[in-house]
Amino acid sequence: MYNLLLVDDEPWILKDMEQIIDWQEAGFNIVAKANDVNIAESLLRRQRIDVIISDIRMPGKTGLDLLEFTNRVSPGTLVVFMSAYSDFTYAKQAIEKGCFNYLLKPVNTDELLQTLENCSQRLQERERERRFQQVYDQSVMLLEWIESDVTIRQIIDRITSTGVTFKLGEQYVFMTVKSPEALTEKDLQDIDGLLQSYRIDYFKCRNSPVKSTYLLSLPLLPATTLRKLYHEARRETSARSWEVGISSIGSADHGVHRLYQQSNRMADTSSLNGKSGIYRHRPNVNAAVPALKAQIGKATRVEHLEAAVYDIQKGVQRGRIHLSGLAELYNLFVISLSGLISPGTLGEEDFVTAQDLVIYYGKPQDLLEEMMLRIEEQKKKPGEINAVPIVEEITRDLDRMFAHRISLKEMAQKYYISPNYLSHLFKQEKGKSFINYLIHKRLEAAVSLLEKDISLYEVGKLVGYDDYAQFSKLFKKHLGVSPLEYKQRRKA
Repeated sequence: MYNLLLVDDEPWILKDMEQIIDWQEAGFNIVAKANDVNIAESLLRRQRIDVIISDIRMPGKTGLDLLEFTNRVSPGTLVVFMSAYSDFTYAKQAIEKGCFNYLLKPVNTDELLQTLENCSQRLQERERERRFQQVYDQSVMLLEWIESDVTIRQIIDRITSTGVTFKLGEQYVFMTVKSPEALTEKDLQDIDGLLQSYRIDYFKCRNSPVKSTYLLSLPLLPATTLRKLYHEARRETSARSWEVGISSIGSADHGVHRLYQQSNRMADTSSLNGKSGIYRHRPNVNAAVPALKAQIGKATRVEHLEAAVYDIQKGVQRGRIHLSGLAELYNLFVISLSGLISPGTLGEEDFVTAQDLVIYYGKPQDLLEEMMLRIEEQKKKPGEINAVPIVEEITRDLDRMFAHRISLKEMAQKYYISPNYLSHLFKQEKGKSFINYLIHKRLEAAVSLLEKDISLYEVGKLVGYDDYAQFSKLFKKHLGVSPLEYKQRRKA
């Protein structure tokens, strides 16, 4: 129900307007009637008014004066004017100054109802925008805190300092929900309701259009209750083909960054096994990694690394290697292969992180294929080709399409060479790896966009990063400050 104020210097018009329709049925509550602009201004100062319906021409202050006052004191209030044909000049000025609509006297019932419906729609749009902005502000705030790796207790202190209610609990977990399609607040209402029914406090942030993360404050629940909660959550998420990643349990003094990374990575589990579901971080999530690291470290021939890649593939299939472990093994593989072929040529920029696997490779299988192609390339020892034209073509592609999803494998296929050889050529000509060049191009564009009045989420999306946390992390790694800090410094 929206609050409405009627303003007219003629008492009989006020009375007629009060009785012309069923205001409650239209969704409005007449909170007051005023026959003078000064009275209307006083009411606006004291209470929330959503809509004003006012005459334009009145003795003393006019409706235009009221509109200017409203724009200054209560800019969210919609103003609708009533005017006679002879007041058209006033009506034109009113529209120029931002009135929502005007009605001709005598007021037609159908036109009034249509105007009220339009007012309702506008107010609902504003409320959605307000809620979106609130979610956006909360998300940026929480993700910035996570990157600074404060403790859960510090996070809670900061959350409550913003006026949000969040109770201290006995234990805490991060939960990340990932959808095949864009997530809306409405999509998450069932999850929110389920958490509330078990009296679990939560603070929610939006990572990307398809991913949201919750910080949960868990009460001590009996085992039977936890099982019931798990089955209900599984039913809700499986019906939507959502993936849910849950971190290990932490206390108030645990750092948030590790727990957040755990839930975020577990929500990407389907990229490894192709199955959506609820995945909880386990201490042995990378159980096969230590032995494989030792195997790669002992390799003295390319064939030894080839055998290790097959074993890595088995470990992924059996659920004994997750994304973080796969990234670690890939980096060690690159070091070992480089050491066998041309020692001392590897730079840190050649390494990948677990998030790089999701962003740049699409599927971990693509990374395994690249490892095998690197090995095959070394076995074949291809002849030299003219690298300059190919690298320049690829560079032009990257400069033009950096905001799109681009992978080394796709570019290699386009130019009919192997990913390994393309990587070698690119670094040879540009002095930096393919991925590092792409990152720098994106961040260069991001710096330019941060000068404009665009939200941080939109900046990330416009340069190719749907996941704000990843965008913020890369920005800070390469530029020394987060996107939020950069924007704040520019404003200062």
